[in-house]
Amino acid sequence: MIDIDVKLKNTDEVLARLHPRAYKKALNRTINDMGDRFKTYTSREVRKRYNIKAQDVKKYMRVRRSRYADMRYQMNVDSERRNISNFGARVLKKKGYMSVKVRKDKGRSTLRNTFLAKNKKAVLHRVGNTQEVKAVQTVSIPQMFNKKILDKASDKSKKEFGTKLSDNLSFYIGKE
Repeated sequence: MIDIDVKLKNTDEVLARLHPRAYKKALNRTINDMGDRFKTYTSREVRKRYNIKAQDVKKYMRVRRSRYADMRYQMNVDSERRNISNFGARVLKKKGYMSVKVRKDKGRSTLRNTFLAKNKKAVLHRVGNTQEVKAVQTVSIPQMFNKKILDKASDKSKKEFGTKLSDNLSFYIGKE
């Protein structure tokens, strides 16, 4: 879970002049807008680095939007380590070899002693010269969200928060 603190200037003046209900509506809407932008931005940055589809990233994101009683936007990313077949696994002509591309900034990697499962949904690996088979696992979705991506997204949200709040305040002032 990520905490982003935003400091607002002159909020006491705004609260004194404005109806508190309109301020609460504007703040709630702004928090949800910024949370949605944070989610989109982090997902986009992960997909720039890793060979993964947007729907696969979003499938593991759970979001709890801000409400009037609890002015918080929570985003949890939770998954197990993913099988290498999710990263463009291809069977090569040479028996027992496969190639995968996990990261976009690096080339395809070749794996030895690997093969596709019968249902074609998992890449398996023989352990040594035995009959034992193990699944080839890689990073999980939360591991893809590194500190650099999260810091960039939180800085962007902090910069845009003030202007978005003023836009929402003017919208709700015009409605009343």
